[in-house]
Amino acid sequence: MKKSFIFASLLFCTSAVYASTTETTVVIEKSEKEAITITINVSSAGKPVKGALVRITSGTLSIGASSTNELGVATIAIPSYAKQLAIIEVSHSLYKTQKLPEIILENGKAYTFILKGKAETAEEITTESAEKVTKIEEKTAKSEEKTTQYEKEAEQLSAEKEQAVKSAEQLRKEKEEAQRVAEEKQKAAELKQAEVDKQKEANQKELDEAQKIKDANAAKLAEDTKRREEEAKQRAAEAAEREKAMQNGTLVDAKSSEEKAKAEAEAKQKEQQKQASEAEKKAKEEQEKAKAAKESAEDKEKAAKEKADKEKESLKDEEKKAAKEAEEKKEAEKDAKEADKKAKEAEKEAKEAEKEAKEAAEQKEAAAELKEKMAKFDEEQKSLDEERKELKKEQKKLDDKVKKGKKLDKLKEDQEKLDEKNKKLDEKQEKLDDKRKKALKKAN
Repeated sequence: MKKSFIFASLLFCTSAVYASTTETTVVIEKSEKEAITITINVSSAGKPVKGALVRITSGTLSIGASSTNELGVATIAIPSYAKQLAIIEVSHSLYKTQKLPEIILENGKAYTFILKGKAETAEEITTESAEKVTKIEEKTAKSEEKTTQYEKEAEQLSAEKEQAVKSAEQLRKEKEEAQRVAEEKQKAAELKQAEVDKQKEANQKELDEAQKIKDANAAKLAEDTKRREEEAKQRAAEAAEREKAMQNGTLVDAKSSEEKAKAEAEAKQKEQQKQASEAEKKAKEEQEKAKAAKESAEDKEKAAKEKADKEKESLKDEEKKAAKEAEEKKEAEKDAKEADKKAKEAEKEAKEAEKEAKEAAEQKEAAAELKEKMAKFDEEQKSLDEERKELKKEQKKLDDKVKKGKKLDKLKEDQEKLDEKNKKLDEKQEKLDDKRKKALKKAN
């Protein structure tokens, strides 16, 4: 029974490739299976990596797994291998995962992986801690020097602040006069603009109504197109799965072996992470002692800096006030010119609003025509959807028969006929979608 199934599977695959010719050539290849054993060597920075998980997969199937020992070595035996392409993957919680691309495994061969670290080891944490303590002590000395510097800066800033206060007051008076002139001109421009806005609002309402109709039809077309594309992808995936089901059967599932290797690797990695955590804890204690001394010096620096910063901020506030008054004066003068400009623009917009009203009416008429066309297209789509449902039912019945593994030659012919029906239906759908797109393009 199994030989007949493999023979039929090969017939199904080869006939799909040569369906357009008058003759069909069937090639049957027999792959010899063998038991093989390979060795994986894993290291990082010249040292062996213990507890790394090694997985070997072919396609979506795991065919071997193990974890590395104290020497960073893992030996994996594969009981049934027919020279399929395979991927070797090495992973560890403290290192970046590495993969060897698809290769044909060789019996007795050793494969080497050099991992890059993504977390620190206990030795690295201890070394970095000593360096951090030295840097903290250097910062303590610099903090004391800055304290004296901040005290002198605060005295100088206080004197500069008094001068800034006088400048701000003079600019404030000049700004108020410029603002008064600008306000008078602004009121005149606003009255004219209000009339224009009323007309434009009416125009926009007409355009919005027309656009809603167009948007609704465009959204429906996009949604329908996306749904049909997803269905086509699903059909293609199902066809691939059916072909795969008729061909598969050459690999041995090593899932249980992988789970055991994964558990061993996780246990080893947890122990390494524990050692790293203890080293990190000790390093933190040393750093805390150095930080205490540094924080004392920083407190003094902070007090001096806060005083200097307070004076600096006070000076900045006064300078900002003066700058703001000067800027507001310029803005008031600018506003007066803008008011004159707006009055002229309002006249121009009034003429444009009349033109827009005419265009809005035309858009509304086009939207109504589009709505009527799309309703007819929807009826055509409904008919196509019904045909698609019937084809899905036929496909399901055919898939159920294929699963039973009987009369596969006849089922292959039935599948080809069903694929041809789907193709013709796709062509009808494409023509209908083109009609929709042209209608939308014309309406826009």
